[in-house]
Amino acid sequence: MNNMLTLEEVKSFLEVDQPELDQYIKHGKLHAYKIGGIYLRFRKEEVMNVRIELQTKRQKPGAQGSAVFRAGEFWRFNNFCIVSLLIILARVVFVVRY
Repeated sequence: MNNMLTLEEVKSFLEVDQPELDQYIKHGKLHAYKIGGIYLRFRKEEVMNVRIELQTKRQKPGAQGSAVFRAGEFWRFNNFCIVSLLIILARVVFVVRY
């Protein structure tokens, strides 16, 4: 039984609430083993696969592949260098002309 998780363990591990967990079961992403109509155990491998899927969804917003998103990310991480370079270029042009 080492490879089986309880309902509470799965909810905690996936950081989801009961309705969201029910949707994963309904859509076949997780298979739950029932006894008496109550979900009791889940396969650890399936839960790990769902967790990986959730992590990638949480890390990647839908527009992440767009050029605008990439340009915004580039600016956010490189704005200091870009502004500094522009200031240096402006000073060089000013010194050379005058």
